[in-house]
Amino acid sequence: MARYDWYYAPARPKAVKGGIKTQSKRGAFSTKWWGKRWIQTLEGFRIGARLSRGRAYARKGQVASLDVGSGEIQARVQGSRRGAYRVSIKLAILNAEQWRKVADRISEEPIFAALLLGGEMPEDIERIFSDAGAPLFPVRQHDLDTDCSCPDWSNPCKHIAAVYYLLAEAFDQDPFLLFRLRGMDRDVFLDRLRSAGSDEQITEEAFPQSESDPLPLDHDAFWGKEALMPEGEATANLPALHAAIPRRLGTLPFWRAERDFIKGMEEFYCHVSALALSLVEQDRANTDGNFSDAV
Repeated sequence: MARYDWYYAPARPKAVKGGIKTQSKRGAFSTKWWGKRWIQTLEGFRIGARLSRGRAYARKGQVASLDVGSGEIQARVQGSRRGAYRVSIKLAILNAEQWRKVADRISEEPIFAALLLGGEMPEDIERIFSDAGAPLFPVRQHDLDTDCSCPDWSNPCKHIAAVYYLLAEAFDQDPFLLFRLRGMDRDVFLDRLRSAGSDEQITEEAFPQSESDPLPLDHDAFWGKEALMPEGEATANLPALHAAIPRRLGTLPFWRAERDFIKGMEEFYCHVSALALSLVEQDRANTDGNFSDAV
């Protein structure tokens, strides 16, 4: 009987221009406990060699796009063929009663809310979700409903696995992405904490609310001369905290620049504020306290 030795050379994936590369070049993909927990959970399912191929794809930047929505992740991953494959990963969202229980428990411990706002996931938060009958992380492989448009019969394939690893880094930077994947938006959850918390420390310190005067209804009062300050009273000062809005939004989940996003925005805001202040001072010197139309 003739003997045939079949050998298939592994196909090389096509390079992706602007693909989302992992920040880690080797070793662990995550530095925070919740990102590591995500990876440990997936590796505990004993998926096999497909995960290692997915790691290689993630580090090469084969993931062209990645979007985390409510209960579902949509991604495009470039393989060896011409077009990118469409990847979908679904995780069951928690119901309203489960989220109410979670919010009630977290509101009882202000430090948990403070950590979340600071981009940190409290280590005991898994216990809170478990007590609410809603585990934060998937427990079984079947908890993840995955699909890929590639011809590989394996599920998950290496394209899905690549998305898994990129998610670990994204969760590191924004733990609220885990909440979004379970069906809860960050701002909605914080509003629920405010309404659930009866402790004054939660409502006033952890979630400060700024009040501002309403805008005038008279457009002449808004745009006209009445809005100008009296001569000699115009003042300008540098803000005490630069990049307040970007700080509030937090680091972009898939920011892949060499510089840290928040630090870069702080430097930018500081530069622009100083430039604006110098223009005000220059205009004041030229006009004896009256602002010119240019400023």
